[in-house]
Order: sequence, then structure tokens, then C-alpha cells
Amino acid sequence: RMHSLTPAVRLQPALQSARVRGARGMLGALARGSRALASAPAGQGETDSPETVSTQHFRLSPHAHPLNAKPERLTKAAYETSEGDVSNKMGRQQNHIWSREELQDKLETYKDVHTPVEFSDHVMHAIMYYGLYHPFNFITGYKEINPSPRSIEWRLIILESFAGVPGFVAAGFRHFRSLRLLQKDYGWIGTLLEEAENERMHLLVCMKMFKASWLTRTLALGAQVGLTPFLMAVYMIKPKALHRFVGYLEQTACKTYHNIITHVETPGTELHAAWAHLDAPAIAKGYWHLAPDAKWVDALKCMYADEANHRDVNHTFASMEADDPNPYLHKHREDAVKAWKIFEEEHMRKHPEKAKEVAQ
Repeated sequence: RMHSLTPAVRLQPALQSARVRGARGMLGALARGSRALASAPAGQGETDSPETVSTQHFRLSPHAHPLNAKPERLTKAAYETSEGDVSNKMGRQQNHIWSREELQDKLETYKDVHTPVEFSDHVMHAIMYYGLYHPFNFITGYKEINPSPRSIEWRLIILESFAGVPGFVAAGFRHFRSLRLLQKDYGWIGTLLEEAENERMHLLVCMKMFKASWLTRTLALGAQVGLTPFLMAVYMIKPKALHRFVGYLEQTACKTYHNIITHVETPGTELHAAWAHLDAPAIAKGYWHLAPDAKWVDALKCMYADEANHRDVNHTFASMEADDPNPYLHKHREDAVKAWKIFEEEHMRKHPEKAKEVAQ
């Protein structure tokens, strides 16, 4: 039996060489046929030649050849003019679309805070409130009673530029941990990435309303460069501590946003005079599926509700073990289903002829 197999084994290199030569010949024939068809006048080139026939399929097919296919790309100008559509995250990290009732319920939770219990809780609480929050108020000139629009503008830009960092850091560490230990993540990564993306969208919304000065950009850069290594170190040592830190950060964000919303809706305040009449930017209307006539304060309420959600999620994660399943997985599914239904309704309103076809 071994002797009978020997000739076949000896023939393998020859067969492989023949296959390579045959493949090269086919590729050459396709290339020559393509050039011939491209240079031939209209109506010519449809002959019985094997080379021409073999290329006819690729030339006349409505689909691009897999080797040449490229995804359709928006130009930068087109992207800028279609912000409402491209900011819709359905099918990606889907954000929650808030109803009026949900927004009102969230607004009533602005006083919800976590009382430090463990030693690490006390450390993170002290760093957040005495190391960052109060100094940040002093630097930005923010005061709770009748704050000026200018003090709020660069405060929100810096806050949101930093708030998008912890979720991405945590997601990255858990991603590498899952790869390193060859085990599941139990659903945390998706929630953390959605949080990071949500905060980044807050920043982009703010950038449509405010102009960032060189000082604001410098502070945003400094906050990211200085605090990112700190967050990474904390997560390496004690992941729960970072989630607790983010929970405290979101508590201050809820307090700030609630105060801003209150002043915008209170006649006689500086924020009411400057912001009450402003329309929400297109990017906010697309992201939260706001009404066409939505105001800037409506976008602020959605941003507050997002921050309240991050506060609750991170305080929950801080009380869980690393291998506990993510309790928010069902919420992501519900958010995706809700967003899809809203998208379909909006699409039917924009294209009534489609609605008639569906009805028929």
C-alpha cells in the first residue's frame, strides 16, 4: 500500500505547479479580455472566444467584482449636510430614545447619590469632589445661582470630552482580559462602548452649539492626557473603583445638567434669555429622534437622562464581580427594537408612497 501511494505523492508538486500555471493563465486571459472589451466599439466584443465569454459575466454583472468592490463613501461635505441621518446609531451602539415620561422620571432623580462604604469608595469620592469638581467650578467660573452662558459652554465641552474616556478604557481592559483568559466577558463590553459613544455624541452636539476657544481646547487636551493614565492605573488595580469613580462623576454631571435645565426654563435668568429660544441642532434631533421643532433645552434633557443612566449603570457595576453577567443586556435589545420602530415610522412619514405599498 505504501508503494502504491508513492507515485501520487511524487505527482503532487507537478500538479500544484500545473494549477498555478493554469490559474495564472486564466488571470491573464481575464485581463486581456477586459482590455479588449474596454477598447472595443459598442456592440463588439461579444464573440465566441473563451477569453471574451469568461469576462462577459464580470463586465455585465450589476454587482462589482469582489476584488474590486468598495463600500459607498460619503464625502465630508455630504456627511456635514446629513448629520441627522448619520447620527442615528441604530444597528451600532444603540442609544436609548427617551420618551417625555421617561425624561420627567429621570429629572426627578437628580438628587440620587451613592454614599461611600468601602475605603476605595471614600478615595474615589474625595478625588472626584475635592480634587476635580470644586476646582473645576473655580476654573470655569461656574456658580449654581444664575450661571452665565459662557461659564456653561466651555464647562460642557471639557466635561463631555473627558466623560467619554472611562467607558472606553474599561471596555478595552475587559476586551483584552477576555482574549487573555480565553473566556467570555459576560456582556459588559457592549454597554461600556455604548457609554463611551454616547458621551462622544454629547460632545459633538455641544460643538454644534458652542465655539471652543484655544483655552478650552487646551484644557480638554490636558484633561485627557493627564487623567487617562490615572483611569488605566485604577482599572488595573481595582476595576470596581473606576466604576465607582464614574458613578460619582455622573452624579456631578446630573447636578450640573439639572441646574442648567432649570435656569433655561426660568424666565429672568441669563440662560433663559440666551438659550430658551434656540432650536436643537440636527445632530441632536437625529440621535435622540427629537421632533422637528425641538428646542435646545429638549436636547439638554436627553443629555441629562443619559448621564443619569450612566450613573446608575456604573454604580451597579461597582457592586458586581468581574464575572457577573451584565444585567443590562435585555435593555440594549429593547432599545434596538424601539429605535427600529421609531425609524420605520419616521421613514413612512417621509415616504408616504412606501406606506401605501405596505398597506396594499
